Amino acid sequence: MPGFFDYAEHQVSYTLRDVVLPQDLPLLVKWMHQPHIIPQWQLNKSELELAVYFERMLCDDHQHLYIIQIDRKDVGYLEIYEAKRDRLALYYDAEENDLGWHVLLSEDAVGKGHFRAVMRMLSFLIFEHSKAGKVVGEPDETMLVYEKIKQDIALNEQGKIKLQEKTAVLYHCFREQFYRQCGHYYEEFKRKKAS
Repeated sequence: MPGFFDYAEHQVSYTLRDVVLPQDLPLLVKWMHQPHIIPQWQLNKSELELAVYFERMLCDDHQHLYIIQIDRKDVGYLEIYEAKRDRLALYYDAEENDLGWHVLLSEDAVGKGHFRAVMRMLSFLIFEHSKAGKVVGEPDETMLVYEKIKQDIALNEQGKIKLQEKTAVLYHCFREQFYRQCGHYYEEFKRKKAS
């Protein structure tokens, strides 16, 4: 995965950049303590504990950590991971090139109409820079936003899975279906970028 990826929809700039420690630690600590994030991530820990946690995450070669930016402002966190080497492979028959995501939007971005574009951006990142035939996600079943937007981002519900800490909905986003439904967004972005 590249260290930087840019995208745009409706004249709004969306960017993914590598997490850099220790510079990004204060942001990550702040986000992990926001009330809407605590129930999903369960990482409302001390700064020291989170510093150790994110150092370990950066050293884990089966995943890549990004900061999400909207119009160049840091607003969220993204993990892209190899599903076959992740614990998710205990819950579904992961294929070799499957890549998954964990996504967090801070209170600066929630409810402002950006989620569909962010989700399309991360799928374009994966499909443009890997051999993945599908992207997988397993949000908590209480995260009803995915049910509302799944048609717009080509998510296919596979059923519920019971993880240790939550009951999740397993989603698959298949490359060919995604490009049929959403490819025009990327083509438009590339056309505007080239002009």
